Parts: sequence; C-alpha cells; structure tokens
Amino acid sequence: MSSSLDILGLPEAPDWQHPAFGNFPVHPLVYRDQRIEYAAEHLRGRLVYLASPYTKVVQENGVWSARRSAVAAGAAEFWASRLAFHGVCAVSPIVQAHRMVMVDIGEVLDPLDTDFWTGWCAPILAAASAVVIPPIEGWKESAGVWREARMALGAVKPVWILAGDD
Repeated sequence: MSSSLDILGLPEAPDWQHPAFGNFPVHPLVYRDQRIEYAAEHLRGRLVYLASPYTKVVQENGVWSARRSAVAAGAAEFWASRLAFHGVCAVSPIVQAHRMVMVDIGEVLDPLDTDFWTGWCAPILAAASAVVIPPIEGWKESAGVWREARMALGAVKPVWILAGDD
C-alpha cells in the first residue's frame, strides 16, 4: 500500500471500529450511519464513488456466479438510482464491471482478478470527490469496500456510510 495509507494506521483487513478510522481531528472525513437525504445535501452536484461488495458475494462454492454478479450489480444500481434521485452523481464500478465481464470480446476479463479491478477502479476513485458506502449486505466484510474507504481517506476525501432503511 502507499505511504499515505500506512500513515493512517488502518489495517488492510476490514475493521470499521478501528480507533484510527474516523479519527481526523482537523476536519471530519468519516460520516457514519447517515440518512441519504443528509448525505445528498453535502454531495449534490459532485461526483461520488459508490463502493459496494463484490468478490465474496458473487462466488458460489468458490466459483464466480453470473447470477450473483447480476444481483450485486442490481444492488449497486438501486443505490446509484436513489442517490441520483437526490441529485447526487454516483458512479458504481460494480455496475459497469458486471456488464464488461458479461460481454464477449474474444478475451476474458476475470471478474475475480483483484489487482486488475483495483487498477481499473483507481481513476474513477481519483476523480470522485467522496466515497459513499450504501447498506448493501456484505459491505462490512468486504475487503474491496474497506480498501476503497482507506484509499479515499488517504487522499483526504470523505467517506459517507449510509444508514439502512428501518
């Protein structure tokens, strides 16, 4: 990992309760359990990165499942649509990546190649002004969502964790 992430003192494995996560004395960068309406007030008109679980939730008996991939993409689409309704431009790499691995280009994009997809997502994350994490099942255990949150914080970008619907 880059030195900016090492400086944060956050572990590589997901640990949303780690003392260093959200401990930014000058300006808060982590907004936990936020209602979508409140987040939208602060994110409206900005490009945000929608972080959602993928790798673990799309496997069935250790093998990638197109059906589960579609479900994961659908969950991300739902939250991107809800954010759009509130005036927030949320880009979900999962939505686009799902379609990319389904199209036949004569080559195979490995949907579980973490290094490839991390590199592919990096420019999107760099262009975004914030990361939004919706309450999609599996987000707390997702190494990818955690990595994207760490990368955002390392770049001094806020992370918004949305509250689930009650």
